[in-house]
Amino acid sequence: MSVLEDTSGPTFIPVTIAKAEVPSSERLPDLFTDNYTPDNLIAYTKGGDPASCKAIVKESNIIPQCIDAYKRNIAGYGIALEYVVGESDQTAQHEWDAADKFLKTANLEKSTDTIIEDLITDLEDCGNAYLEVARGHGSDFPALYRIPPMNVRCTPEHDRVEVRYQRMIKGKVETFTQQSYVRKYAQKRGSKITWFRPFGTKIEGISTEIIHLRHGTDGAYGEPRWFGNTPGILGSRRAEELNLSYFSNGRMLKMILTVINGRLTKRSIELLKEAKGQDSQDGILYLEVEGDEIGGPLDENREKSQIKLDKLNDLLQQDALFLDYGKEKKSDILSAFRLPPILVGQSSDYNRATANAALLFAEEQVFQPYRQWIMDEIFNNRLFPDMGIHRVKATLRGPKIIDPEDRKAMLEFIADRGIMLVRDLIPIAEEILGTTIDENKFSKEYLDTPIAQLAGSQPALLDPEGPGDTDDLQERVSIIAKRLLRKGSAEVGVHV
Repeated sequence: MSVLEDTSGPTFIPVTIAKAEVPSSERLPDLFTDNYTPDNLIAYTKGGDPASCKAIVKESNIIPQCIDAYKRNIAGYGIALEYVVGESDQTAQHEWDAADKFLKTANLEKSTDTIIEDLITDLEDCGNAYLEVARGHGSDFPALYRIPPMNVRCTPEHDRVEVRYQRMIKGKVETFTQQSYVRKYAQKRGSKITWFRPFGTKIEGISTEIIHLRHGTDGAYGEPRWFGNTPGILGSRRAEELNLSYFSNGRMLKMILTVINGRLTKRSIELLKEAKGQDSQDGILYLEVEGDEIGGPLDENREKSQIKLDKLNDLLQQDALFLDYGKEKKSDILSAFRLPPILVGQSSDYNRATANAALLFAEEQVFQPYRQWIMDEIFNNRLFPDMGIHRVKATLRGPKIIDPEDRKAMLEFIADRGIMLVRDLIPIAEEILGTTIDENKFSKEYLDTPIAQLAGSQPALLDPEGPGDTDDLQERVSIIAKRLLRKGSAEVGVHV
C-alpha cells in the first residue's frame, strides 16, 4: 500500500501482517550424522529419511486417515491360524499348538496384531519397518520387538553368503541353500550402536537378527507410496496456511492511495497501518489531509487537496483460496493408496450399492494382498519354518462383505436342488440369530440328514399354514427354504 504526496514524492507505508499461528512438525536431527563414514553406513536421500517423512505425514490432511484405514482394515480384525491344504488336527495338532503359543507370547507387553499395526504404520509413514527377532531370554520361542525406523541405518551389501531355507514340498520338509548378498543393520540409541544381521543369515560377531520390511526394491531403503506426491502435500499445507492467514488479516486488496495537493496527517497514516484483520471489518476509515493550496484567495484556478484510491487487483477473493487444488491433491493421495473415499470418511456421494462395491474393491485389490504379503514376510516364510512349523500358517482376518442378493440367490440355488444337509443350515441360523448352536446336542446321523429327507419324514414341517397345491416333495421343500431365506436375508441385511 502506498501514499503519493504532491510535494515530497511517494512514500511507502508498511502494513504489519499478523503471522498465522500454524503448528508445524519438528524435524528431528539425523542421529547418525557422525557414524556414516566410520561405520560405512548408507544415508537416506535428501528429504527421504524417516524423520522427514513422518513430519510430512503430520502436515498432511489426508495421509493419516489413509494410514489409519490401512491399519484397521488390514490388521484390525486379528490374527488367525490355518492348516495348509491336506493337514488337520490329526496330522499337525502339535504344530498348531506351538504356533498358537508363539503368537500369544512373542511380545508380553503388546499383542502380536498390535505389533503388525505398528509395522504397517511405519511402512506407510516412511516406506520402511524393522522387526527385531530376539532369541533366548529363557523361552523356546523368539521375542518380537518393533524398532523405530528413525533409529536404524544399514551398510552396503557384503559378500554373498549361503542361506539355508526349509520348505514343505508335497507333505515333506526339505532343506534348500541359496547364495544371497546381505547387509548389516545398525540401531542407535543415544550414543550406543547395536548391530543386527538379516534374519536367517550368519554374520560373524553378530547374534541379533532383524527383519526389514519395505516398499520398493531399488536401493537400500524403501520409499513411502505417497512420496511422489510430496510437492502436492506441502502445497496443500501452504494453501491452508494462506487461508488461515486470510482469517487473521482479512481481505488485503493491493492499491495505490494518492494524495493530490497535500499530505496525510500523522494520525491518518497510523489509522491506515491499523486497518486490517477482523477489528477493521464493517468500519469507516476517516482520513485527514493537510492541504497545500496553490494560488491566492481570489484565484479561481487554485487546486484543492484530493485523495484518490486506485486498485491494482480487481479480483474478488472468495471464501477460501485453492479449494479445488486441495481437493485434487487429496484425490492424488487416495489414488496412491488405492483407497475409495468412503474409507477416509468422504462418503456423501455413496449409496449402499456403490459403498459395497467400493469396499469390495479395496478388500480384494488392496487389503487382502497386503495381509498375505506381510504375514508371509514375517511368519509363514521366515519365523514358522525356522521354528519347525510347516503345516500351519498365520493369516490376518478380514471383514465379511456379502451382497444380500448374491447370498439369497446362492442359497436358493442350493435349496432348489435338495442337496443341503441339516448341518449346512446351522451356520446360516447362527448368523441370522446372532447366537451359537451346539452341534454336540445332535447326532451325527441327524446332522448329515438331507433336508428333503427330514421334511419327508415330518410332513407337517413342509407347510405350517396347511397343505400346499403341489404334491412334489422337492418343490415344497424348496418353497419353505426360500421363505426362510427371504426372511433371513431381510434380517441380516443390516449386518452385511
